[in-house]
Amino acid sequence: MELIGRVLWWSEKDENGIIVDLNGNEFYFDRSVLKLKANQQIKRHQVVTFVYNESIKDCLCACNVVVTTKKSKISDKKNPQLQLKQVEAA
Repeated sequence: MELIGRVLWWSEKDENGIIVDLNGNEFYFDRSVLKLKANQQIKRHQVVTFVYNESIKDCLCACNVVVTTKKSKISDKKNPQLQLKQVEAA
């Protein structure tokens, strides 16, 4: 099942980061699971879709991470749940 979340943080140096979903769950991801278009970058606060990687049992991990291309009217970057609900409603 595809989930929606927001990039909580991303390390360009280490090429890994964390996505937070609507329920506040934090999912680890790295460069290998990103589906980026040419010249597209992953950044903090970006809204993404992803799939929960059930094959990894030790932690919550994301796979098939895609940066959404829809422009959103999100203004409150301090509240990820509010942001994501607004994006889903759009």
